Amino acid sequence: MGDEINWHASTGNRRLMENPLYVKYSNSTFSNIAAVDVKADLNGVLATAESAEICAYLSWLLRTLALLA
Repeated sequence: MGDEINWHASTGNRRLMENPLYVKYSNSTFSNIAAVDVKADLNGVLATAESAEICAYLSWLLRTLALLA
């Protein structure tokens, strides 16, 4: 649902917005998120079609953090 850094989620996407990893990071500012933690969480996600949304979100976080580094 987006290209490169311009990833976005649909409003009301409960499956994504209620995912524990989304909740974990969506309550933080970028300055309080460590890329190493995001990578560790991404490494623990099952590689299935159902996990594509959270993988896209975590990947977007990593790209954004890289821009800020």
